[in-house]
Amino acid sequence: MNGIERRVDGLGWSIGYLAACAASMALAGFGHEASAALTAVSTRGQAFNELDGAISSTDVLQGLIATELPGDQGWHPANPAEADSLNANGLPAFTDGLGGFGGLTGLLNDFPDVGSPTKLIQYDLSAPTNIDQINILTGNRNNADGRIYSTFVIRYSTNNGSTFEPLGGFVRDFEGNIYTDTMGYYQSDPSGVINNETGIPGVTEDMANLVEIFDDASTPIATGVTNLQFDFYSVDNTLGENRDPFDGTNPFTGFDDGLSAAFVSPLVWEIDVFGSAAAADNADFDGNGRVDGGDFLQWQDNFPVTDMTAVLADGDANGDGNVDADDLAIWQTQYGSTASLTTAVGVPEPASLIMSSLLASALLGLRVRLS
Repeated sequence: MNGIERRVDGLGWSIGYLAACAASMALAGFGHEASAALTAVSTRGQAFNELDGAISSTDVLQGLIATELPGDQGWHPANPAEADSLNANGLPAFTDGLGGFGGLTGLLNDFPDVGSPTKLIQYDLSAPTNIDQINILTGNRNNADGRIYSTFVIRYSTNNGSTFEPLGGFVRDFEGNIYTDTMGYYQSDPSGVINNETGIPGVTEDMANLVEIFDDASTPIATGVTNLQFDFYSVDNTLGENRDPFDGTNPFTGFDDGLSAAFVSPLVWEIDVFGSAAAADNADFDGNGRVDGGDFLQWQDNFPVTDMTAVLADGDANGDGNVDADDLAIWQTQYGSTASLTTAVGVPEPASLIMSSLLASALLGLRVRLS
C-alpha cells in the first residue's frame, strides 16, 4: 500500500507515505519560505531631509532596540554612541522614526576587516510577523559623500532565532546587470558610482539614500518572521566612490568590482519594517471546531501547494500560502484539540521527533478514527 489509505472506519498510515513526508520535510527545511521575486529600489535626495517623508513611526520595528551580535565593531569614535550604544545616536536611532536628526546619527565604525561587517544587529519581534517591505535610510547631513551608500545583508528566522535564512538579495552593477537572490546581500548603488561635492558633471551631490525592498507580486517577502538580523558593511574609499567590502570576488554576487575594499562606513538613519501579525497556526481545515482525521485528509487531498495560493481549507495551517510539511506538523501538534485551542499558536516539534512519532504509530498499526 503506497500513500494514505482512506477507510470507512478510520485513517491508515503507511510507511511509504511517512518516508515521503520525511523527504518533504527535509526539502522544505521545516520553515517558512521567503518570496523569490524581491526587488530593491534606491532613491536619492539632494537635501539631507528630502526623503524624510518615507520614514515611518508606526512600523514593526518602531522603538525596538536591537541586540549587537558577536563581531560587531561598535561605532565611529566621533559618534557619542561609542561610549554607550543606547545613546540617541546609536541603536535607538535606527528605529526612532526621526531620520538624520544630528550630524553623527547612526555613524558606524570605519576600517572593519576586509570582507567583514562593521555593525551586526538582531531584532526580536513581539509576535510572528508577515513582512511586506523593508526600508533602509542612510545619509550624511554634513557632506554629500560616499557615506550615504548602504551595503547590508538581511537574514530572518521563523523559529525564534534557532536558525536563520538569507532574505533574497539584490545588486545592480555598473553596466546595469542585476543580480538577485544573492544570499541576503544588498547594495544601494553599483560599485564605482561616485557621490561628492566636486561640481563635475555626472557626479552626484546627494545627502540621503533610501533603499526599499519588496516583492514584485505584492506578496509578503517573508512570513511568520520572529527575528531579523542586519549586517552593515563599509561602503566608500573617502572619495565618494561606492565599493563592495571585498578585495577580489564578492562571495555573495560571484563577481569582482575591480576595486579595493571599502573601508568608510555609512550613517544608518532608519530601518523600517512593514508588515502585519501572522495568523495563528490553525489545523482545523474543515472548520468543524475540531482538529481530527478529517483535517488530515483535507491536507492530504491538496498536498503539495508551493505557489503561495493556498488557504486554510486547502490545508494551509500556518498562513504562508503553501500546503507542505510545516502544515502537517501543525496538524500533528494540534490533533485532538477543539476550536478554543486551535486559535493558539502551535509550536511545531522538530521534524525528527514528528517522524519518530508517526513511524512508531505506523509500526503499531495505529488507526485514527474519523470523528
